[in-house]
Amino acid sequence: MPTFRFKIAVPGGKIKEKTAIADSKASLKQKLESDGNFVLNISRTGGSQFFSLHLQRGRRITTRDFFSFNQEFAVLLKAGLSVVSALNAIIENNEDGELRDLLQEVRQDITAGESLSGSFEKFSHLFSKLYVMTLKAGEKSGDIPTALLRYVEYMKKTAELRRKVISASIYPVILMVVSISVVFFLMIYVVPAISGAFLESGNRLPEITRLLIDISTLVRNYFFYLLAATIGLGIIGFYIGRTDAGRLFFDQMKINMLYFGELYRNYSTSKFSRTLSTLLGAGIPLLEAVQIAADTIHNQFLKFKLAQVVKNLAEGAGFSESLRRFDTLPPLAVRMIDAGETGGALTPVLIDIADFYDNDVDAKLSVLTSAIEPTLMVVMGLVIGSIVLALYLPIFQLAGNVG
Repeated sequence: MPTFRFKIAVPGGKIKEKTAIADSKASLKQKLESDGNFVLNISRTGGSQFFSLHLQRGRRITTRDFFSFNQEFAVLLKAGLSVVSALNAIIENNEDGELRDLLQEVRQDITAGESLSGSFEKFSHLFSKLYVMTLKAGEKSGDIPTALLRYVEYMKKTAELRRKVISASIYPVILMVVSISVVFFLMIYVVPAISGAFLESGNRLPEITRLLIDISTLVRNYFFYLLAATIGLGIIGFYIGRTDAGRLFFDQMKINMLYFGELYRNYSTSKFSRTLSTLLGAGIPLLEAVQIAADTIHNQFLKFKLAQVVKNLAEGAGFSESLRRFDTLPPLAVRMIDAGETGGALTPVLIDIADFYDNDVDAKLSVLTSAIEPTLMVVMGLVIGSIVLALYLPIFQLAGNVG
């Protein structure tokens, strides 16, 4: 959607200049006027806010920069500086970049009378709803630094868990890619070069050798067709996965997979529980907090179940009762939530749940990594060993005939 810069007179006589994303100039004007503002001017800035922020200099706001900003911002506010003064200090110490440009616009909005959360909410495509709600909760309680530090701690924990998942996946993927590449190299180049001599000898070849030569011939003759078919299936699967029904189907498959499904569900439980505890700790009501925390889950099947939980909560049901009814989280997590809900200590219990499932995911990843590496090596060793054996058997056979 395009980005518009507009100037309005708000109720009370103040003039404000802001940026917003809208479908069209007419729809933006209608929305502003319906809010009671008098529109003085609207002009299109060109492109979407995403592109104006990300492609202006070919860079983007990194997680590390955002993390550093929040830490520094919280410390400065805790030291007694006003929001504008803290932003001034950060902008002055920051090198030219996208974050600096964004903070300058935020500072301009705050100077014009906008709230801190409202200024960041304009960039909803860059900042999660959780972050905006954290700022709103901090403004409501009058303690923005504590709210920011709580969010920073949340970022640390979720980033650490994500790093463990990624690092545990790298080596098996590399090993599999290298092994498959070696097999294809043998089938396309090595087997045909050696098998020609076997066929010219006129001797009857062992079954395993003939099978290997047939497979090699098939791969060589139809390699590009096989490659095109694989890419085609991948593209079809990608587009199916982009549809609502496709995503729901694939995400349900992820949850139902043996061992991996439990691992994925526990990872989602940890992320949901930590997000929910952060929101509740910031003073967000349970119903709204569950809605926001559900949006952080990338699995559409779990998100669908959590939407049913939210609907049940809105009808007056208990949280743990709703989770149990729709089989959303693991039974242990639901029992712990039930205990926390009964004892009035839901927030600390959710933190305990997140820590427990963090450790559980870490332990399962260690077991999986330890098991998958030797398994892959044994499987690929058997495959490559079979190829080598199929190539050597005719040589032994020929040597026996000569003898």
